[in-house]
Amino acid sequence: MAKPLFEAIGYARRQIRPRLAGNPDTFRLLWLLMTGLLPMVAAGQEIESATLTAQEILLCKAKAYATCESYSDLGVVKTVFFQTDRNWNTTKPFATAFVRPNRFRYQYEVKDSEGEPSVYIIWANGNEVQTWWDVRPGVEKKRNLGSAVAGATGVSGCSTHNVPALLLPDRIDGRKLSELSDAKRVEDEKIDGFDCFRIRGKEGDDVTILWIDKRTYLLRRIKSDSKFSDFRTEETTSYHAAFNRQITDKMLEFHPPKRK
Repeated sequence: MAKPLFEAIGYARRQIRPRLAGNPDTFRLLWLLMTGLLPMVAAGQEIESATLTAQEILLCKAKAYATCESYSDLGVVKTVFFQTDRNWNTTKPFATAFVRPNRFRYQYEVKDSEGEPSVYIIWANGNEVQTWWDVRPGVEKKRNLGSAVAGATGVSGCSTHNVPALLLPDRIDGRKLSELSDAKRVEDEKIDGFDCFRIRGKEGDDVTILWIDKRTYLLRRIKSDSKFSDFRTEETTSYHAAFNRQITDKMLEFHPPKRK
């Protein structure tokens, strides 16, 4: 049995067992394991999509991220703020590069009120973890990758957490996109040329929709609606991503910007 298959089955068992009690999808999840559908996903083969439930799709997505050898993306978080007397928006491009087991680099940018870009970088190589943020310039050493990710989650529009937590679920804590509550399938959709499942669920009180590539189980888009006391937001995260592509050493260099 190939190594990716061992990893896929082991990951699924660890994730399923704590959730089996009272779960109406228990037998379908076990069926994925016993009938060989997860091995097909591990080999990158597309399985019959019409019969999959939202929970099964989320499990396959979680497995795909947790067992890939490498991952890279370019993306953007666009947030629209709606208030009684005005609307405004922010745009935060980001990039991720990861090679298993423990080489990682993430960067996002946002422009300040004067249009100057502010950069946040998270870098890890083994147990060495460093960050850079223009708001308080200088290299900071972190005790672990989880604490570095947590420090940037809010300001990055969650892009620093959503995918890294799937890639390294044992090292990065917090709610994961594979754990949406009230998850349901809604109408499939093609975006940017990719046929995608759409899963609608909740993260806390926020309504979230995921676009998941039918062939690879890569996230292609996330849309979340949030309500606050005096405003609401619509946030869309778009990904151009790939599993198991070559990641060069240059893509993994820390390379913080020079101090201004």
